[in-house]
Amino acid sequence: MAELLLRDLCRWDRRFTILCPPGASEEAVLDRPVSWAVSVRAAPPFLPPLRGDELIVLSGRILREIQAGGMADAEELLETLADAPVAALVTEPNLFDEPVGSLPLLLFPGPIPLDLESNLNRLLTEQRRALFRLSTELTRDLSRAALTGGPEAVLQAAALASGRSLVLQDSEGRVLASGGDAPVAAAPTALAHARSHPSVRALPEGNDERLLTAISVGGRLAYLSLLAPGSSATERDRLVLSLVAGLCASLLAQEGRGARPAPISQLVADLLLGRLSESVLPHAAQRLGLDTNEPVVVALLGGDSTEQREEAVRQLLEPRARERSTVLGEELAFLLVPEEADSAVSRAASLGRRTVGGSLRLGATARGEATERADWFLVLSRPIGRLRATPEGLHQARFLAGLVRAGALPGPVVRFDSLDDTGPFALLYLLWGHPETEAFRRRVLGPLLEDDERTGELLQTLAAYLEYGSASEVAARLGIHRNTVAYRLAQVAERTGRNLADPRDRLLLELALLVGALPPAEPSVPH
Repeated sequence: MAELLLRDLCRWDRRFTILCPPGASEEAVLDRPVSWAVSVRAAPPFLPPLRGDELIVLSGRILREIQAGGMADAEELLETLADAPVAALVTEPNLFDEPVGSLPLLLFPGPIPLDLESNLNRLLTEQRRALFRLSTELTRDLSRAALTGGPEAVLQAAALASGRSLVLQDSEGRVLASGGDAPVAAAPTALAHARSHPSVRALPEGNDERLLTAISVGGRLAYLSLLAPGSSATERDRLVLSLVAGLCASLLAQEGRGARPAPISQLVADLLLGRLSESVLPHAAQRLGLDTNEPVVVALLGGDSTEQREEAVRQLLEPRARERSTVLGEELAFLLVPEEADSAVSRAASLGRRTVGGSLRLGATARGEATERADWFLVLSRPIGRLRATPEGLHQARFLAGLVRAGALPGPVVRFDSLDDTGPFALLYLLWGHPETEAFRRRVLGPLLEDDERTGELLQTLAAYLEYGSASEVAARLGIHRNTVAYRLAQVAERTGRNLADPRDRLLLELALLVGALPPAEPSVPH
């Protein structure tokens, strides 16, 4: 049966406001499952034994009693709860400054009433009863439909019972079955975000919301989606999708519909995006010519055009390595064994900075200087120990690709495990996407981040000065007068309050500029 989530509770009772932990997305927090509500007691033991996913109710009155007795303070109590396997802390505004660890806060708009725990448990019990009744009735109806008409009849029965449209698609996006009024297939870009059944991904589509799950059938994938028009999907919709997905998996396995072997490119994409379950990994590895427990390297190859990328592939990669590829955004992604990665780097070294067409292009470094730039780049993750962990390799490669595209790393070849290639960005990778990095940059650079031509010139001059350390060298590199350099540096010092003669201040400024060169944050790596 479908789990009840924090998003369901927030939809049932609009009085609650969610406060997410630092670095956590609201989508991930709202998808936390909820079991029951339990209240914190005023005397030890503060909580009954926890089984997981509880809502912990803590009122200001109870917190004050605990503190008055000297048994704990607010921070100690919050840190204790943050280590517990609970869904969220239900509390009042202004009791805590912010969440601690991974524990979200669910804020009640005023003093928590004495009966909130019992009311929450009554609500959860009623909703579970309703889901159980729906599950029983729908399972019976879907089973009858499966006996008479296969997946098409199942989806039509589900659409009739739920009032939603459902679509079953194969790994290439072709519609295998559908049900409902004017069902619309999910776009290939949406399929790329599917989670493996029984997990469900909710994706916005204009004013609608689509629930999507991936079904594994003998190592092959199919996708089932449900469209909730003009509204957000509910726990009933997730239950319908889950029941239909389980039944369709059985039917596809029996009938062989949609069971054509997935193309290699689809397998590579599913591996990199973390969409394959453990049960199908050995089959996928066999088709790719890889070992599930041997290291792999994730590579991204980019170019100014499709033709240049394809020519670079021919020159840099061995034939077997070329097969393990897929298109991800603007780059080609590859799964390589370490020996293939070493060979690609060696071949790239023989090309030097030449373009595949034999010419050079002028680009610009992060400091605004004109420089020769190849019209292709190849970035490689460190060797990833297990095939299951390739999403982490993709995360590393995308980090490097963003830096190369921005001119922060010269390329054309960058290896994540080479400190000579990555420099300080190897350390900054660990802070990529953390909200404190941008806060640090703004504290250090301050007025220099205003969006106008003047501040752009000051940042460019500051970056060049931090690299070359000489006003004369900066003037020569940027093609401006030495007095102009001196004036700009004086403006930098005045606006930031930093002394460029102080090594500590120079280090802070350099770090702030490096943080500003980081690519836009991406979603966290699936585990």
